Amino acid sequence: MKAWFRDLVMYSFSAFLSILALLIPKSKKLVLLGAFAGKRFADNSALVFEKIKEEHHDLQAVWLTNNRQIVQAITKNGGEAYLRRSVRGIWLSLRTSIYLTSHGIKDVLMYVPMFKRPKHIYLHHGIPLRKGWFDLKNAPKKSIRSSKQKINCTHFMIAPSTFAASQQNQLLPIGLEKFAYTGLPRNDIFFDETFDPNGFKDSLGINQEHKLILYCPTWRPWAATRFFPFKDLELEKLNSWLTKNNTLILLRPHHVDLNSSSNAVFWKKVEQLDSMKLLSHDICPNVNHLARISDALITDYSSMYYDYLLLEKPVVFLPYDVERYESEIGFYPNYHEITYGDKPKNQTEFLQTLQDITEGKDNHSAKRNALKDKFYDVLDGQSTERVVELVKSLLV
Repeated sequence: MKAWFRDLVMYSFSAFLSILALLIPKSKKLVLLGAFAGKRFADNSALVFEKIKEEHHDLQAVWLTNNRQIVQAITKNGGEAYLRRSVRGIWLSLRTSIYLTSHGIKDVLMYVPMFKRPKHIYLHHGIPLRKGWFDLKNAPKKSIRSSKQKINCTHFMIAPSTFAASQQNQLLPIGLEKFAYTGLPRNDIFFDETFDPNGFKDSLGINQEHKLILYCPTWRPWAATRFFPFKDLELEKLNSWLTKNNTLILLRPHHVDLNSSSNAVFWKKVEQLDSMKLLSHDICPNVNHLARISDALITDYSSMYYDYLLLEKPVVFLPYDVERYESEIGFYPNYHEITYGDKPKNQTEFLQTLQDITEGKDNHSAKRNALKDKFYDVLDGQSTERVVELVKSLLV
């Protein structure tokens, strides 16, 4: 089928569903949720789904996805899930009064709603460091169109504070009047007293005595991420230091980087090292569980940095291509003025930074804590519950 004809068919079908959604009566208890364009069960949406399923039986939480394995896993665990493109999934998308997404409308729906019917709560993926599509030169038309659809279809976007909302609103200019200050559900794990760090480590085969450093970079549209991007990199020497100092690096690549052929050789080398452990989304869906058990974070431009502020632990930055990132994507704040942590430029400096971390040294904690106080108004682990209450207020 030629691309133009396929696009015409899909556009016509979407328009037809949009009209049906205006006519079909809505359920007062049905809540649809999804994430990552239907590809994963994760992020803020997944946590709200579990909260409703376990504690709010006056609501019907349904997960829509494009992945049959996710449907099977959720169903096996006592939840309700369907394929987004199935007859049942489409019917529910027409019957629901409200849907929640982490990335966009296509997380859940096969159509773009008219007149905000059904209602949409945009849970977002995290507080951004980078600029949004509207501020980029030569941004893909598809991305601009998707962003405009989110703006037009969203009732509320959630945020942890007015300061964070101002930054989120730069990424997606939805209007500050549309923000609900619930906090981010994905961060509730940092306050969960029932979480068992040692039990979680055991489930991943991690020695409880190890110092753990989470390495969580973002992705680049122009190339795969370079891990340990030092000209003087010697993996054997790094491995020796980590082993000697009883330290384990937890590698959490972006899924695009994990599947990149250019990193294939690196991943094979990692498999041979006892001091590094690859923990993809398939192994651990919630990266903040890894953050909770770690002693420090290595990152570059990832929004994980803002989440990690809540843990008040050291952060190391490896922004090896910051000039290009600034030129092609850009940052809302000045990157170097808001990233408080060591930025080693070679392996020698990197090993010294790791040494400081293992010795409990952290010269940037005061500035990070001050930044945390700006980004987070409420620190109580009840963000997911507040989102559910927001859902209920819109179902009245």
